[in-house]
Amino acid sequence: MTQDLSTFTPRNYRINNVTLNWPKLSKPVNPFGTEQYELQIETTDKSLADELKANHFNVKVNEANKSFTISLKRKANRADGSSNGAPKVYNADATIMEDVSKIGNGSTGNVIVYQMFYKTAGREGISNSLTSIQVTDLKEYAGASDSMFEAVTNIDAEPQAPLPMDEPATANPF
Repeated sequence: MTQDLSTFTPRNYRINNVTLNWPKLSKPVNPFGTEQYELQIETTDKSLADELKANHFNVKVNEANKSFTISLKRKANRADGSSNGAPKVYNADATIMEDVSKIGNGSTGNVIVYQMFYKTAGREGISNSLTSIQVTDLKEYAGASDSMFEAVTNIDAEPQAPLPMDEPATANPF
């Protein structure tokens, strides 16, 4: 028997002590034509995963490391086109985090998600909108290296002869 979701009361749902991964909270991203903020949360606690699944979250199992992940998002704009604003991000002491770009994968925290019933284009369900994050253990993102090269130490050395090239492949090998 299917549950009647139309009677669902909108609420804020708090999820505690999860790993924070792939945060895109500084500015909205546009992966599928809609600007949004994103965050993936992860836990190895099966009972928490079961609770989240029962509370309208799309929980995915990661067999490689025996964990459970949920991708959360917040649309950058409301249906009327006005700004929805970025999710609020707090430090462990509940003060506003000034530079959210410093949140790296593996940070730990708590999240609040706003849930409400929706019915549109013949579909209905419970939507989840990332509202706020509290980072309780920050793993600072240091950025990726821009270079895939190592430093050259013998710049003044004589140039080496080029390595011989293999014969180019013919256009029609048959």
